[in-house]
Amino acid sequence: MAMPTHLIFVRHGQSEANIVQKRDDHGVDPTITAALFGRPDWQHRLSALGITQAQNAGEWIRDNIGEFSEFDALYVSPFFRTRETASYLGGAELEGWTIDDRIVERSWGVYGKMPRAEQRSQFPLTAAEKAANPWYTRLDGGESMPDVYARFRDFQGTLHREQADKRVLVVSHGDFINAARYGVERMMPEEWERLDDDGKYTIRNCTILQYTRENPNDPTDVREKIRWRRYIYPDAPHESPDGGEWVELSERRRYSGADLLAQAEQSKNLI
Repeated sequence: MAMPTHLIFVRHGQSEANIVQKRDDHGVDPTITAALFGRPDWQHRLSALGITQAQNAGEWIRDNIGEFSEFDALYVSPFFRTRETASYLGGAELEGWTIDDRIVERSWGVYGKMPRAEQRSQFPLTAAEKAANPWYTRLDGGESMPDVYARFRDFQGTLHREQADKRVLVVSHGDFINAARYGVERMMPEEWERLDDDGKYTIRNCTILQYTRENPNDPTDVREKIRWRRYIYPDAPHESPDGGEWVELSERRRYSGADLLAQAEQSKNLI
């Protein structure tokens, strides 16, 4: 079976936790900071800015993709910040959201229960390994990106079986969407790591990542596989990756033995 004709991912808006997680000098009262790091990840709420981001993203989708009632399926992570985002995105009256546990955020385990500076001091080996090996490193008590990708692959199977040739919207999290693009865009680990390190392709709060099998320049040209994608930053469209324009993806690649050897030689022999 085919994938959906249109598959749109939206990351949740800024959460209260995002404010203190991103910067060590966030300026938030230490008591509140401690409460935020002590609260289970799934219970974090949107900030005031996050609500505005979700509303702006909803307006952009209506203006550029279509009304939310035109989607055949609406999926949302069970985390509170994604449920809030979905509500502000489509409006309180919109019905039909399906909560799906497979599309939750990456589990950061005990490693994620403290500010960045403390992560580096309390888990120096994990911090160093994460910096050197971001795709494969499993966080203490948490998940690796391949773990998240396995959840996406299971979810992708549902899309094949139940949403073939349809329009689907998914409200999820940065690392889940990061794992999805690894699969949808048929990357190799080194390609994903280069993309993840490229600030031009950051999945910001309320980033809209749209995939399609339908040629944006010719609606009669519908491919068997997803073939085009575009990123949109609704609150700053001019900063969107690739200018917010559609980019054609490559077909699934096949490699010769020489290709595989050249790829392996990216890592030099040490003995």
